[in-house]
Amino acid sequence: MTPAQVFTVAAIGGLAVVVGLVVVVALGAGLYTLIARIIDLRDAYRERRALVRQRAADLATLNAINALPTARHPAED
Repeated sequence: MTPAQVFTVAAIGGLAVVVGLVVVVALGAGLYTLIARIIDLRDAYRERRALVRQRAADLATLNAINALPTARHPAED
């Protein structure tokens, strides 16, 4: 092979490595973004579930208080 052909093959190989690295970095960034989004969605879901449970507990407490018998006091003048 002539020196020009060797240089051409080396240049093509170098460009292929650069393109490969760019693809790997892009896939890594995309995967990181996807995983971060999934974790954020899971955290938001857990917060909503905890809020629903807390509201249900509060409602149960209020219903229990309303169910208690009350003493009748004479109205004040």
